[in-house]
Amino acid sequence: MTPAIGRVLTLLTLLAVGLAPAAAAEPQPPPAPAEAPSGATADTPQARFAEANRLYLRGEYAAAAAAYASLHTSEQIEDPALYHNLGNAYFRTGAYGSAILYYRRALRLEPAPEVVEALERNLDAARRTLRARYRGSAKEQVIYGEAGGLFYKVTHLLDRTALPLVFAGFFVLLMGLLVARRLRPGAALLLGRVAVPIAVPIAVATALLAVAVWGQRYTDASQRVGVIVSGDARLRDGKDTQARGDTIHEGLEVRILREDAPWTMVEKTDGQRGWVQSSDVKQI
Repeated sequence: MTPAIGRVLTLLTLLAVGLAPAAAAEPQPPPAPAEAPSGATADTPQARFAEANRLYLRGEYAAAAAAYASLHTSEQIEDPALYHNLGNAYFRTGAYGSAILYYRRALRLEPAPEVVEALERNLDAARRTLRARYRGSAKEQVIYGEAGGLFYKVTHLLDRTALPLVFAGFFVLLMGLLVARRLRPGAALLLGRVAVPIAVPIAVATALLAVAVWGQRYTDASQRVGVIVSGDARLRDGKDTQARGDTIHEGLEVRILREDAPWTMVEKTDGQRGWVQSSDVKQI
């Protein structure tokens, strides 16, 4: 995505928040859409984004979803506002799994706080809608949440912006304490005595944070998480439509383990593994 396109879509972020479906069964009507920037033609990303908004506000949700998706694929745009609106359009069409997919993609881009609030509200609305759909029909508890393993969850207690900053702060503090220890003779004697007993726990914390930073980068690259986007997906024992399988509920987050087109091996949060058709699961 070019910087210019990113700036324009960022300016329309407030519109994306306004287009959020409410958590209630009947979402509140959104405000009037923003117009395309002055001088924009029908072929510019800005104008196409505004046209997709107009389709949404006219209640043409399927057409709006197609317009947002086309903008994403043709221009290779990854933007929280675009993902948020695309998720909203899918939400309105009843494609809650796809809505969850794009809300989660938007959250991974670490948008502004007001956008995060809207995304989390809508994500919760989609998950609660699916829980209500499957209530009483599930053999096991339906868990809508992060599908990464324990190491993934531990290394993601802080987001990808905050964790490196915390590590940098501890590292600077540790270096300061080590310098203080070197300056222990003379005028810095008292400072050195204070620095010695606290340097060890600070060093341990710094080392653990370094591992967490590495682990976060490693798991982001190696642990692929996807969302079940189909309402009739089945988790099968083998790569065949005749293989025994159980229903796997729409909107569930799963770990993607292997791909052997047209099949994908996934793992649920309870550890159960199996094969689903690749069209039924999309990576976040």
